[in-house]
Formats: sequence, structure tokens, C-alpha cells
Amino acid sequence: MDRMIKVIYSVKVPQMNAWVDIPLFCGPVISMDRDDDVINVEAQGKEVLAKGAGWNTFTRKKNTNKVNVIKDILKDLAGENKFDFPELSNKLPSDYSLGRESIPWDSAKSLTSGLSRQLFYDGRGYCRMRSLPGTPVFTFKSGDGGTVLTAPKLSYDSSELKNVIQVKGGIPKGSKTAVNVYVAAPSTHPLSPQKLGRNGVPRRLLETIEDDTIRTKAEATEKAGTTLNDRLLQEVSVSFDAMPIPFLEPGDLCRIQTEEYATTFRLRQFSVSLVAGENMSVGTIKKLAIRKGAIGYKPKK
Repeated sequence: MDRMIKVIYSVKVPQMNAWVDIPLFCGPVISMDRDDDVINVEAQGKEVLAKGAGWNTFTRKKNTNKVNVIKDILKDLAGENKFDFPELSNKLPSDYSLGRESIPWDSAKSLTSGLSRQLFYDGRGYCRMRSLPGTPVFTFKSGDGGTVLTAPKLSYDSSELKNVIQVKGGIPKGSKTAVNVYVAAPSTHPLSPQKLGRNGVPRRLLETIEDDTIRTKAEATEKAGTTLNDRLLQEVSVSFDAMPIPFLEPGDLCRIQTEEYATTFRLRQFSVSLVAGENMSVGTIKKLAIRKGAIGYKPKK
């Protein structure tokens, strides 16, 4: 139970006459049971290791680089030492402190959200920070030469729909009023306030973000726009089976294109089998079994 599991998806590429290794997962064992020669193991991403109480107090001074603060939270309070972070110039507008009861992962994600970035662990086990892809990184297509293997199931849920984002920031230096920005879905969007309105009265579904570390209108507008795009995409859920695409990561923007329709969606969950020849499930999580002795197996050249 004090070990981690790493999963690597290997593909033989004839044109290269070589194997290409794609890291899929790295994380700690959460539960395990054994029945004779059958072992069931559940592992979760490394972020679970940073979800305990920070315990030690943590303080950084005003004007400290925010990316370095996020890295230090996970390093000092959770013991992480593998990072893939960009270089950003954003700084703390005031002193920043965490108490003993603080959760390192939650604190790090909160600061990252203020930078309009995504914080997650990739298949290598590295803590990674990136901008959420704004254009599709892969298109699933049906038909000959396509990757879609089953008829897609689409669902829309408007119960948590937001089509207007308000960002309340801090007070810029030399100003007396705080930053306050509204961004709404364009009127041409099917989920815009205008399209959802009645009798000429727009239906504004508002989400308000309060972040006093945002001190410029441009930063607030970027934050509102990024959040709005993500909220609109969250209302579309797509599930289907496809040929394995092992390089995709949670949060990637994907597109599915069939003869009947085409839509764009954010990749939230998927399953990749550990057995060659099995399908990949997109939009759903399936329990996957492997044959005895399959772990660690790679065919000889």
C-alpha cells in the first residue's frame, strides 16, 4: 500500500521499426484485495497524496511569483518534486498564508485557477500546469478510417448552466475601485442569454468569481472568458467506444464527427484497456480486467 503503480502504453510503429512508449498513469495504490491468484488493485492519481492537512504553516511575501508559490505549496506541504510548470510573471498582490488545516492540493488549484490555468498530474507522474486547450486536439470520426466504434450517446444538462461570468478582482494600484468584469456568451450561441430568453427578455445565468489577486481588467476578462467557454462545454456529455488514443489527457478539447452531427466536448473521463486489441471508452469509466500475467508484458521484437 506504500507503492505506486505506473502504466505505460506501448505501440509498435512499423515505419520506425521501434516501440513508442506512452505513459498513461502514475499514482498510489488506494485499495487491494486478493482471491487466490486474482488480485484487484485500485489506484488514484498523485493528487490524492496532496489532499491531507498541510499541517506546517506556510507563508509567502507580497510580490512572490505565483507559480513558485504553487510549486512550494506542493513541495513543502506534500513532498512533490516532479513539476512541469510554465514561466509566468504573475505575483502575489499581498502576503499569502496557509494554516495547519489547509489542503495543499485545494490551495494550489485555487491559485492556479486565478492564473486561468489547469493543474493536474500527467501520465508520467509530473504535476503539470497548462492553459486548457481552446481548440480540439483530436477529432473522433466515424466511418471508414475513423476511430469511433459505437454510436455516440449525447446528453445535455442545463441544470448548472452558466452563460454569464462576472469576475470581481482587487483594487489596482492608483485606483479607488476594484476590477469588475462581465463576459456573456455571444448572442449567436445556442445557450446565450438571448437564445434562452423569453419575449425579448434575456435569460442570464450568472456565475460570480471573487479573486482579489486579479488587479487588471485584461486579466479579469481573460479569466471570465476562459471560465465561460469551459462552463458552456460542460453542458455537453458524450460517451462512445473508440480505438485507443493513448496520448489524450484529462481536460483536452476533443471533437466528434459522424454522419448525423458534430460537436465539441471537454474530455473529462475515459478508460484505456491494458489488453491489446480492446476498445477505449470515452465519457464513461469502465472496470477493465487483464489476462493473467499481462502486467509488464511487452512482446519481443
